[in-house]
Amino acid sequence: MELQLAAVLGSLALGGALLVLFFGKWWQPLADADRRVKELGDAVEALLRLRAELLGHDPAPASDPVRAWLRRVQEAQDEAASIRARHDGGQLYVVRLVQYLLLPAGPAAGMAEQQLKAVRALREQGAALLDAALATPQAPPPLLCQPEDLDLPADPAGPGRRAHLNDALRFLGDPDAALGVFGAGGVGKTTLLRRVRELCGRVARFDHVLLVAASRDCTVAKLQREVVAVLGLRDAPTEQAQAAGILSFLRDKSFLLLLDGVWERLDLERVGIPQPFGVVAGKVRKVIVASRSEAVCADMGCRKKIKMECLNEDDAWSLFEANVGEEAIHRHSQIPTFARQVAAECSGLPLALATIGRAMSNKRTPEEWTDALSTLKASQLSTTPGSDKNTHALVKFCYDNLESDMARECFLTCALWPEDHSISKDEIVQCWIGLGLLPELADIDEAHRLGHSVIAALEAARLLEPGDNHRFNMYPSDTHVRLHDAVRDAALRFAPGKWLVRAGAGLREPPREEALWRDARRVSLMHNCIEDAPAKAGGALADAQPASLMLQGNRALPRRMLQAIQHFTGLTYLDLEDTGIVDAFPMEICCLVNLEYLNLSKNRILSLPMELGNLSRLKYFNLRDNYYVQITIPPGLIARLGRLQVLEAFTASIVSVADDYVAPVIDDLESSGARVASLGIWLDSTRDVERLARLAPGVRTRSLHLRKLDGARALPLLSAEHAPELGGVQESLRELVVYSSDVEELVADVRAPRLEVVKFGFLPRLRTVAWSDGAAANLREVALGACHSVTHLTWVQRLPCLESLNLSGCNGLTRLLGGAEDGGSAPEEVVVFPRLRMLALLGLPKLEAVRGEGECAFPELRRVQTRGCPRLRRIPMRPARGQGSVRIECDKHWWSALQWDGEDVKACFVPVQL
Repeated sequence: MELQLAAVLGSLALGGALLVLFFGKWWQPLADADRRVKELGDAVEALLRLRAELLGHDPAPASDPVRAWLRRVQEAQDEAASIRARHDGGQLYVVRLVQYLLLPAGPAAGMAEQQLKAVRALREQGAALLDAALATPQAPPPLLCQPEDLDLPADPAGPGRRAHLNDALRFLGDPDAALGVFGAGGVGKTTLLRRVRELCGRVARFDHVLLVAASRDCTVAKLQREVVAVLGLRDAPTEQAQAAGILSFLRDKSFLLLLDGVWERLDLERVGIPQPFGVVAGKVRKVIVASRSEAVCADMGCRKKIKMECLNEDDAWSLFEANVGEEAIHRHSQIPTFARQVAAECSGLPLALATIGRAMSNKRTPEEWTDALSTLKASQLSTTPGSDKNTHALVKFCYDNLESDMARECFLTCALWPEDHSISKDEIVQCWIGLGLLPELADIDEAHRLGHSVIAALEAARLLEPGDNHRFNMYPSDTHVRLHDAVRDAALRFAPGKWLVRAGAGLREPPREEALWRDARRVSLMHNCIEDAPAKAGGALADAQPASLMLQGNRALPRRMLQAIQHFTGLTYLDLEDTGIVDAFPMEICCLVNLEYLNLSKNRILSLPMELGNLSRLKYFNLRDNYYVQITIPPGLIARLGRLQVLEAFTASIVSVADDYVAPVIDDLESSGARVASLGIWLDSTRDVERLARLAPGVRTRSLHLRKLDGARALPLLSAEHAPELGGVQESLRELVVYSSDVEELVADVRAPRLEVVKFGFLPRLRTVAWSDGAAANLREVALGACHSVTHLTWVQRLPCLESLNLSGCNGLTRLLGGAEDGGSAPEEVVVFPRLRMLALLGLPKLEAVRGEGECAFPELRRVQTRGCPRLRRIPMRPARGQGSVRIECDKHWWSALQWDGEDVKACFVPVQL
């Protein structure tokens, strides 16, 4: 009996253990659901307390923002109650377990987590509204100096423009919170805003100055992207979350918002801009709105306005003469008379005076001037200055005066990008090459140089303007360009053939009107939010046969869109960069047999199909910056792509999924005798690098990602000693990444004339970097990450062209530059980085100094990032003459503890405290 009882008890114990083991596996997710629902309830209670506080101050709110917020709070409360009821209705463990198994996110957990984010966003917005309600009207602090006292060069447009600038700067110290600037297109509104951005730091103190282009097709999401780019914030998944992030960042800061090109009233609260404008809790919030319409300025709350008009005769002549050049005007005794008449045809419009002035700068004879004058009179440029018709005539005149058909075609394609978009020069040139607008050259670098010379000519003609580079905090920059919105409109009007351009227009689906697609040769829907497409290939897209299609930047492009475009068999150019393609290669592309240019960069593609060989005409294939290091390429594929000139499969990613993709590529290149002008690839052994070197000059390796390297202790690629076997790669290499290797020593003494970028990561044994003077003298970008044995980087001071230096997670780094004993300079010498624009120091726990002893000069520095450098207490910078402001992103406690060599050094930095 006792034995039977013991057996029963033992069985019960074993069964209980198994039950605990089995059900315990699922208990944690269910407990997480309980926690999430409780957190949601607590957050809603806090939100309701905030609502009560706001209503206690203003029981019957009249403002639209407050009433809209109260409505959203009630909706959030109702939704939270619904989630709680659903959660409580499944309290039986077995019921909840079944729900969990059927719905992996849990019946209520996923909804609770999502709603919690929304409630937190509402709390941020409500806190801002409460701040505004409790604030008492205050005048902003007095100006640091009067605008009239600024020592500025004479404006070529005359003293009237200086008066407008003074008025705008004086507004920064006025009680008014919003200023409107209105006038015809091309009258100088954008120029005025740029001057305010440039000079406002000398007359008033703001934590942030944001110049944002609203453009004609402006949406909340587009404005948010602009603001996020300027502030250097992270993207958020939804508009509401993005608004909360912007609001949280700006709420306790002084800022000046410069809104350019506003066509209609904008809801800035939805964007995340803190409301109201004025002085709130001691922080100054101001906005300047530029629009063609005075009524729009009024709708944006601007009581004070500046009307910008065309120039008077004397000022117009001064601006025209400055752009033509005195030498050109006085080259012949008759030219000054004709020049005055040409200037008069511009009717005082600054845009016309500048662009036509530049177009006339190469006219050498009176006959050329009279021909130009006749053309301008025939175009009736002087009627209604600033109107669309007037601007189109102006652009057409300058367009016709370009020196070649190639330059004219290249100019028109710039209109394919969104309005007011700052376009990377490298991106434009890549597009021109893919469209066949530049002559085919065996040396791809020569083609890029030709493209940049065309850009320089278009800038000189005033058809392109300098754009902004947010990464380097350069406004404007020499790396980006933009089209004036009036110039872009005109370019689209007289582009040859039919173009369908809806770039950056906030589209959720492609246009459905058949008339828009019919006969369109070039289609640009880039930088939208296309997430839906026709269920079938019928409808608007059925008969479309564009030659080029640009979809880049649609980050959630639906599969149905790809299914629709597989019928575009006439396509020669397809750009799908950053369109959210995950894992599987879109097989629909393999049907586009006439394709010559294909860009699939910045996606998550695992492998290429053999069917890609159907694209026998493919010349340019970009898979750059893929999420995965390796993309499996089947044997024989490259050999089938007999016309391939560019194969760019390079990435700096460290996500690895395969180890066998390299050999087929090199085998194909060797067996087929292919001539590839630009190759980007990943390798894991020096032997493979030698194989590539033997293929030169037929195959030019521009980008190389090296990993593992068979346990090698030294990196031979940059060594002159290994030039005999590696010279073919050393001569053409532009970009080098070395990751996850046991390399201990790096000797760089080879010339490597084209090398511009090097990145070293996860090299824990790397101790010595011996970089000779003159080695890779054109290097522009250096990055080191997780190289824990490196103690200093003195060698970077030997790089005269260095623009970006990024150091992260190097636990052994104690100083950036060593002394003479480390091959550096003596303390009394100032180390100059003549072109450095960006410096990132991230996660360097032992870094104590930028330089042990002595000073550094950074005349072009624009942006510094510092985080996780607790021992760094001093920036030994000697301000250069004309030193621009440097944006420094850092922790506020770190900033407060910094030691300065003088107030002149501290004044160079504008802290962005994260």
